[in-house]
Amino acid sequence: MQGPTGQNRPILGSLWMLGAIASFASMQISGRELSGDYDTLEIMLYRTIVGVAVMLPVALAFGGVANITTKRPLGHLIRNAVHFVGQYGWFYGVAHLTMADVTALNSIMPIFGVVLAVLFFGERPTIARLMVILCGFVGVLIVVRPGMVPIELATGVTILGALCYAVSVVMVKALTSTEPPFRIVFYMMAMQFVFALVLVGGDAAMPDPSEMPWIVVVAISGLTAHYCMARSVAIADASVVMPISFLSLPFMAVVGLIFYDEGLDPFTLAGGGLILAATYLNIIWSRRRA
Repeated sequence: MQGPTGQNRPILGSLWMLGAIASFASMQISGRELSGDYDTLEIMLYRTIVGVAVMLPVALAFGGVANITTKRPLGHLIRNAVHFVGQYGWFYGVAHLTMADVTALNSIMPIFGVVLAVLFFGERPTIARLMVILCGFVGVLIVVRPGMVPIELATGVTILGALCYAVSVVMVKALTSTEPPFRIVFYMMAMQFVFALVLVGGDAAMPDPSEMPWIVVVAISGLTAHYCMARSVAIADASVVMPISFLSLPFMAVVGLIFYDEGLDPFTLAGGGLILAATYLNIIWSRRRA
């Protein structure tokens, strides 16, 4: 199925999704650095404040009020409410689980996303795509090894976040039929600022100046991640580009090893290799079909 704009460009869509993966990795690292001093809602509040402060002047300078004028406020509201829950689950996992574990649990998201894309956009669940999803899922199981990741609150919250995030990605694809990526990201930051401000009761601690660089990184990487993701699903099938996010798992496992001494065992290497192979085959098969 073609994207809302009549395009179906899997290679370019895949490159945009790789940009989203790199941005999410940056956001995960900065979120981990901040989690020792701030709770999840405070981190989400700070990132949205910086995000709105960066995007609003750009929007007004390049296009004026039209850049942030929408005829689909309800669509943005529902999408951002769902995404806010997903983002909370992800940041909560970052604060309480290892890099590899939270990324592995979040890797369930593309599986949810492909199912939703098939149900709501009529994207065909070809044998090749089903094989890619199956291989990615098996790769996650190899890394996590059922029973090794404790069944605790952080695990459940992270899985819930992955489900909500998959729903929000599919809703982004629907919004791109009329909304440009910049506007989608702007409303994400503006609405989630309100959500976070209400939930913290307007009583968030002032960030320490020494930690402002991490707050800026978590905000900017959040902007680029969601912009890249919106561009990706706008020009390619969601069931093609979403499995590429499986690449986050081996990458963040290495980050956890280098920066947080979290260990890298043969199971992580084997699962990561399978995920990489599945992602590569997904891109090649999608290019041939296109």
